[in-house]
Amino acid sequence: MAGGHTLNIKQGSGPRNAAHPSRIRPGQRFFPLAGNSRRRFAVRQVHGEWALVDHEDGGKGRVSIDRLLASDDEGNGLYYRFHGWKRLPRGYRTEFEVVRICETTGRCAIALPEWDAVTRVETLLESLPDALRSLGARGSCRADLTAVSVGALQLHDFSAAQARGLSRVADGPHPKLLADGQEYRRRGDKKMFRLLEVDPAAASVAALSGGRVVRLRAARLLARRPDGEGLHFTYVGGGLSSTRKRRAKKK
Repeated sequence: MAGGHTLNIKQGSGPRNAAHPSRIRPGQRFFPLAGNSRRRFAVRQVHGEWALVDHEDGGKGRVSIDRLLASDDEGNGLYYRFHGWKRLPRGYRTEFEVVRICETTGRCAIALPEWDAVTRVETLLESLPDALRSLGARGSCRADLTAVSVGALQLHDFSAAQARGLSRVADGPHPKLLADGQEYRRRGDKKMFRLLEVDPAAASVAALSGGRVVRLRAARLLARRPDGEGLHFTYVGGGLSSTRKRRAKKK
């Protein structure tokens, strides 16, 4: 029992699940997949489009949120591998969702996506605030996200408050902003385009294709399918630095 309240209902992969996070927050650990000096580090603070990090050898640095969030079609990190969590004395404030309620026993089951998207954890219904005692309700609690089992989660301090200090969510496979240097392939004819001097207020954008400069409609470049992929164009890559600057200006 975790804090006297939890019991495993369906044992999933637990925190050993290495699924790449959809948001960056202090305490997460990562290992770079390329480079001459590959050192594991922990995120100390999220500052806009950057994560301030502490390396295990005592060094400090910063890593772009774009590169930390980037993942492939299978959910694996492209540039960094997620290595779990740094242990905190009071645990992390993490989001939960009520997925099952049993009025007869006075218990409910909650999902903790940051710990494990599969495992369901049972807790006393009375441990939740009144406003969260309904199916589908979302809130937050403190939990030891380094726990290897449900019994070690130490759930406490349930609240309707949201966790703070988190980054934005990953954009998905297709950008939400246009920026200089981004490269796209048009689905209809497979032609490649590299964006030039993007004006966010303009309805069209200049792009280089086959040695010629053409103009493309911004709305068609940004249009998405339900699966998050581009509707008319496929994003190929590039433009990470300029996209980061665009986001900073937009805020």
